[in-house]
Amino acid sequence: MRAASTRVDADVRSTGIFEQGRTLRAVTMTMATVIGLTFLFGFGNVWTLALRLGVPAWVAPLVAPAVDLSVLGLLLGIRHLALHGATPSNCARPGDC
Repeated sequence: MRAASTRVDADVRSTGIFEQGRTLRAVTMTMATVIGLTFLFGFGNVWTLALRLGVPAWVAPLVAPAVDLSVLGLLLGIRHLALHGATPSNCARPGDC
């Protein structure tokens, strides 16, 4: 009787791990899709804006990735500072950070 319950417990644990991996993969794919579509939407809008502002046509497609990468760099920088203990109080004066 004990062997049967152990087998059932192992089946439940392995199914849980399988479902967890499947869920993680689904969430990752959804996030990648949203990020990709957001990039494309921003790329089109910034390209159009750059052309309307008189940016040369060969430079206009380069502006959108520059904007996206700048925002990404700022977000990663803020995250890095937060993970390493930076707070507004210890960065109030120039040279403290």
